[in-house]
Amino acid sequence: MTIRLQLRDAGSDLAVFGCSPAHETLRSLHVLNAVKHHPLHISWALRTRARMSPELKDETERFAFWCLDRPLVFQEIWPQADTWSWADEVSALLAAPIDHFADPLIRSAVPTGTVGPRIRLGMFLRSTDLQEQALSRIQTRHPASLPVMRELIADPERCRERFAGFLVSYWQTCITPDWLAMETRLRSDIARRGRALSRRGLPRMLEELSPHVRLDQSTGDVLIRPPGPSGDPLDLTLAEQDQILLIPSHFVWPELVAATHRHRHDGRSRQAVLIIYALAEMQQDGQAPIPPERLLKLLRSAGDSTRLQILQLLAQRPRSTREIAGLIGLTEAAISKHLKLLQDAGWVTPERQSYYVYYRLVRASLTDLSRGLEQMLA
Repeated sequence: MTIRLQLRDAGSDLAVFGCSPAHETLRSLHVLNAVKHHPLHISWALRTRARMSPELKDETERFAFWCLDRPLVFQEIWPQADTWSWADEVSALLAAPIDHFADPLIRSAVPTGTVGPRIRLGMFLRSTDLQEQALSRIQTRHPASLPVMRELIADPERCRERFAGFLVSYWQTCITPDWLAMETRLRSDIARRGRALSRRGLPRMLEELSPHVRLDQSTGDVLIRPPGPSGDPLDLTLAEQDQILLIPSHFVWPELVAATHRHRHDGRSRQAVLIIYALAEMQQDGQAPIPPERLLKLLRSAGDSTRLQILQLLAQRPRSTREIAGLIGLTEAAISKHLKLLQDAGWVTPERQSYYVYYRLVRASLTDLSRGLEQMLA
């Protein structure tokens, strides 16, 4: 789903960062079961499976149906905006109303559009037709998961205890050995994005999250286009009571997850946009090496005092040719020649706004230069 965020009057305080051990664990299970779509994680997946006992591998296989297409999400049990410890999240899973656990499993198993988007546990347990549809779908896609669905139908509480036991065993065996380093990287990424938010503002910080996020210079809107088919964008105008929830993850590259939902907060309706993005270092690791000729082009084009001044000005914000000429003290014709060289090298890109052509810095080129030099000289 493509989302267009209209942020003209929105402040930086709309952005909230989250980090959940439980949700990160569920995302890792998705990668483990669909690793061919996550090539950066192949070594991690091999190492993780080597740690698992035969019993844990069997239980992972039984729950695999719910991890094939996307990670499980227990939004009503573990709100993404909260930051809990692993122990607190396990306690919340066991203490939550049983339908908060069962409903996501049911929705994944019953074909979309059968009875609407929301199938509650009570409705499911009363309908043998829905149960048969769920069992049939699991039989077709991943028969090893049939015992879990049968247990959910017969005894939802026992199924939840089984799932919690599996999750704890998986966490202790596969995630705990690496969690300290993983959590440090997650919190470091949040701090980095927070600094970008304070320095460059919300729209530009969002644009830097992923290649799948783009800022429309002419309108100030932020276009979020995750990989895959996309139709007409969903237009959202965010107000001060709304929220953009940003979640860094080790287990989302090369994708980006975006979703929206409404809920009530302090008696008012609040619109929330969830964006789960890959850690910056993972995005860098997932890029091909920078060709030497690309590096030379970037270096040569920036190797001039006037062009360096232009890049410094554009790093602050997009500017028109006339504005740059006035600030530097050259004619518009001279500045246009410099801008043409920078554009050809990929440093800047033009965008027309009314009668003026504005130029903005392509920050990806700065990343390319830094990463390319590090690869060659490290």
